Amino acid sequence: MGRAITAHDRSALLGSGLSIFMIGVFSALLVPLRTHLPPASIALILVVPLVASIAVGGISAGVVATLAGFGAYDLFFIPPYGTLAVGVASNWIPLGVYALVGLVTVLIDRRFRLQRERALYQAHILEQLANLPATLISERSLEGVWRSATEQIVQLLDLQGAMALRPTDNLLRPANIVGDHQMATSIASAFVGSNGMARSGEITIEGIRVRSFALSTLSDNFGFLVIWSDDLPDSLVQALNVVANQISAALERTQLHETRLKLDTLQQIDGWRASLLRTVSHDLLTPLAGIKTATTALNEFGDGLEPHEREQLLDTALSQIDRSIQLVSDLLNVTRIEAGAFHLQYRSVNLIELIQEVAMGIDFLSVESKLDLSAPPELPLARVDVGLVREVIWNLLDNAVRHSPIGDVVQVAIELDKAFFVVHIHDTGRLVEGADQIRLFEWFHAVGKSGRSGLGLAIARSFIEAHHGQLSVHTTESGTTFTFTLPRQP
Repeated sequence: MGRAITAHDRSALLGSGLSIFMIGVFSALLVPLRTHLPPASIALILVVPLVASIAVGGISAGVVATLAGFGAYDLFFIPPYGTLAVGVASNWIPLGVYALVGLVTVLIDRRFRLQRERALYQAHILEQLANLPATLISERSLEGVWRSATEQIVQLLDLQGAMALRPTDNLLRPANIVGDHQMATSIASAFVGSNGMARSGEITIEGIRVRSFALSTLSDNFGFLVIWSDDLPDSLVQALNVVANQISAALERTQLHETRLKLDTLQQIDGWRASLLRTVSHDLLTPLAGIKTATTALNEFGDGLEPHEREQLLDTALSQIDRSIQLVSDLLNVTRIEAGAFHLQYRSVNLIELIQEVAMGIDFLSVESKLDLSAPPELPLARVDVGLVREVIWNLLDNAVRHSPIGDVVQVAIELDKAFFVVHIHDTGRLVEGADQIRLFEWFHAVGKSGRSGLGLAIARSFIEAHHGQLSVHTTESGTTFTFTLPRQP
C-alpha cells in the first residue's frame, strides 16, 4: 500500500500547480512586451508566482516555482527566444539574480516555517507545563508529587531523564529517577559535593546538558529537580524556573496536608485511648467489684460463715476473675483477627446446648429472668470456633438480661436457611433508633440511657465476621432483637 497523502502534500501540490499556472499566465501576458521591458523588470514580475507558491505550498512548491520560472524566463525572455540558449554572457546576470532570489525566498520561508513550528511546539509545551501544577493537586503524598512531577516533565519535554535530589539524613540523595539510573548516579555525584550539599545551575556530562532547579519555599527546602537532555531550549529552561516554584508550592501544600492528617490521626487515637480507658475500666469494674465484695466478706466474716456460704463466695470470686480474664482474652483475639493473625479452630457443636450452657453461666435465676429457647427439630450441628461463638452468645445474652426488666423473658430463636444458621435474641428493653443504633457496634460507644456497651457488642461483631457471618440489631415497640448468622458450611 502506498503512503497516504497528507495535508502537507496537498499544499505542496497546490502551490506547485499555482506557480506553473501563474508563470504561464504571466509569460503569455509579457511575451508581447518583452522587446519594450528590460529583462530585470520581467524577472521581478516572475518573482510574484514564486512568492505566491511558497506561501501556499512551502519549500517544495518554491523549488518547483523557481525551476519553472527560471525555464520560462530563459525560454521566452532571453534571446534567442524559444530556446534554452543564453546567448551573450550578460544574460546570465538576470537569470542568476532570479535564481538567487528564488533560493533566498525558499530559505527564508524554510527558516520562518521552522521557527513557527518551534514556537508552536514551545507554546504547546509551555501550556502543558502551566497545567502541570494543577495535575499535582490530586496527589496526596510528597512521594506522589515528586513521582508525578518527574514523570510528566520527562514526557512533556521529551527529555532523556529526570530525578529528584531529596534531603535524607541531612544529605541529598537521588530519588524518583526517570530514565537511565546509571546516568542519574553520575549526575548526582557531579551535583552533590562531598559535604552532601548541591547547587542549582547547568553542567555538561558526556555531552548531555544537565540542569538543576532548587525547590524551596520560605518555610522549607525540598531539594532539587534535575533534568538532562541533548537539546533543551533556553526558553523552556526559563519556563521550568517558574514551574519549579509551582512544584515547590505543591510540595509545601501536600506536606501541610500530611501534617494535618497526622494531627487528626493523633487526636483520633487520643480519643480512642481515652474511650478505651473509660470503657475497659467500666467493663472490668463490675467483675472486680464482685471479687472485692466476695473476698471482703470472706476476710471479715469467714469464720462465722457456713461452709456452703464460703463456697458460694469463692465461686463468685473465681467466676468474676474468669470473666475479667475472658474480657482481656477477647480483646486480644479481636486484635489478632483484625491483624489477620488469628486462625479459627473449627469444631462441631450443638447450638441449643451451647446457648443453654452459656445461659447457666449468666445465671438467669439470680435476676429472676427466664430463657425461652426455640429451634427446628433435628437441628444440625454447626461447624464453628466454639470459643468465639460462646463469647458472642454470652455478650448478647448478658446484654439482654442487663437491659430487660427484672423477671422478664429473653427469647432466643434459631432458624435455618439454605446457607446459614440464623439466631435471634430478643429482649423487651428499648433501644434508640437512628444514628446511635448504627453506631451501636462501634468500639467504645454506648447507646442511649440504657448504656448498651459498644465493647461487648463490638467484640461479638468481630467474632461473627471472622466466621463470615453478620450481626445486626432491630428495635420495635416490643423491644430489641439482635440477630447473628453463621455459615452452615465454613
